[in-house]
Amino acid sequence: MKITYLSEYKGDTWEVRLDGGGKFFVNKSVAEEFSLREGLELSPSALEQIKGADILRKAKKRGLYLLGERSMCRGELLSKLTKTYGAEIAAEAVDYIDGLGYIDDEDYAPRLAEYLVHRKHWGKRRARQEMIRRGLDRELVDNVLADLSEEELDEELTELIEKKYYSKIGSYDDRRRTIAALMRRGYDYSAIKRCIEAVAADAEDDEEPDGGDVYFDEY
Repeated sequence: MKITYLSEYKGDTWEVRLDGGGKFFVNKSVAEEFSLREGLELSPSALEQIKGADILRKAKKRGLYLLGERSMCRGELLSKLTKTYGAEIAAEAVDYIDGLGYIDDEDYAPRLAEYLVHRKHWGKRRARQEMIRRGLDRELVDNVLADLSEEELDEELTELIEKKYYSKIGSYDDRRRTIAALMRRGYDYSAIKRCIEAVAADAEDDEEPDGGDVYFDEY
């Protein structure tokens, strides 16, 4: 195959036409990298390399754009790029971006845990599921979450109950619904029991919740 036409198409995109009527588009940097010119003979493998290099360039650019939008771990970025560019190209693009120093799972994991626990008010169980879903290593996730103390988590849970569920712990049916909602957030039953009891005890000085004492043994 011979290049019969090579010219700027739009911006940094160049149009390449081949004898026989075929054509394709590549970035100017790729055209320069492979020294493309009119009259150049291209083997099928060379043509494949050129097109692959252009796709890789797009994957790198897309990866950097995604990281500019928000932080993410290696696994999540790899997953997003794979959907569009395939596993091989995505892995090469992520390796390139990682080499630039833009990916740091060791730094990202504790920041994500902080966001999930303190901003979204999720318990360890749901936070762990989300962190693994985003592509973080399971051992890293477990080590990060292990640094969160029971006292710290209880403080978050108590604050959540006081702000969102204070009026929903008085009756038995309301308590059941509240407990179910908090368990969906990833909190353990024992922690929920402990924190609801603490909130109820603090409220006794002002006004006892409807239904009297808080019972859990039937849930």
